[in-house]
Amino acid sequence: MILPEIIKGEKVTLIRPYPITFDLAKEVFEAIDSSRQSLEPWFSWVEKTQKAEDSYNYLMNWCQKHWEEKSGFAYIIRENENNKLVGMIDLVKVSKSSAKTQFGYWLKKDEQGKGYMHDAVITLEKVCFDCGFNRIEIRNNTANIRSANVAKRAGYHLDGVLRQNRWDTKTQSFHDSNVWSKIKSDLENTVIK
Repeated sequence: MILPEIIKGEKVTLIRPYPITFDLAKEVFEAIDSSRQSLEPWFSWVEKTQKAEDSYNYLMNWCQKHWEEKSGFAYIIRENENNKLVGMIDLVKVSKSSAKTQFGYWLKKDEQGKGYMHDAVITLEKVCFDCGFNRIEIRNNTANIRSANVAKRAGYHLDGVLRQNRWDTKTQSFHDSNVWSKIKSDLENTVIK
C-alpha cells in the first residue's frame, strides 16, 4: 500500500513530513506546546515532548522509519488559506494482510472547531480506500468528546467500548476507549446529497 505524499482536501492539505528539518520540528513542537493543556489529557506523548529536539526525534524515528517500512504514515495538516500547520494525522497499526489501519490525530487548540479535522479524516479515508484498505478505525478516550464528534460527523460506526483498556500514567488509572470504524462499503453506499 503506497500512499501519496501530498493529499489536498477542501480546507486542509495533508503533507508527508519530508524532508525532515529542524525548522519543521520547531513548527510541530510550537503547535504542541501552544496546545499542551488541551492535548495532555488524551496523549501520553505530550508530556514527553518538552523541546523541539523531541519533535525532531519523533519525525525521524517514527514518521520517517514507518513511512519507509510502509507500516505507518504521518501527515502534517496545513490549512489551505495560509499554509499554517494546524495539527497532524497518522495511519498507525497498518495491517496489509487485513487491509486495515487506525487513524490518530490532534489539532492545535486555537484551530479546533473549524472543520479542519473533519476534512482531514474524510480526505485521507478516501485515499486509503482507493489504495486498498478495507477498514479504518478511530479510537478515543470515552471522555474525549471532541475526538468522538470527529468520528461521528465523518460517519464512523461506534463498534463499542473497550473497558479499561488504557492505563493513564498521569491519573494513575485505567480508562475506556470508544472504537469507531468505517469500511470501504460504507463509503460506497453513502449517497451524496
